[in-house]
Amino acid sequence: MTQLLLAALAAVAIGYPVYSPGSAGDTCDKISCKPVDCKPPFEYKSPEEMGTCCPLCWAETVKTPGDRSFVTGLSGGVGPNNAADPVLCRDVMCPPLHCDVPEQFFDGRCCTKCQSAAAPSAADFAASYKV
Repeated sequence: MTQLLLAALAAVAIGYPVYSPGSAGDTCDKISCKPVDCKPPFEYKSPEEMGTCCPLCWAETVKTPGDRSFVTGLSGGVGPNNAADPVLCRDVMCPPLHCDVPEQFFDGRCCTKCQSAAAPSAADFAASYKV
């Protein structure tokens, strides 16, 4: 708590700009705002009300659905191999494989791989390194 207080005092002493409505010399000094024309159900909200540099048009009743159209066709990957460590591989999503089942193998890590990925990697060398 003391460190937080000291950091806040240092920020004020150094002169970091902090927005506070109605104060002279805040971060909004060099911001120029465009006029807004709020159509119902939107209402005009002043910078002092909203804690912003410029006024806003605000509506309490308008709800916008999230646009999820960009995920069309994405699978999110596949889960870990059934033989993988359930703790270490928790929440892992593996890339989908583009090889047939006979060409797939599991090397003890989280994901099943294609034989074309069987070349030793830096992780393989690190795992085999003995101190």
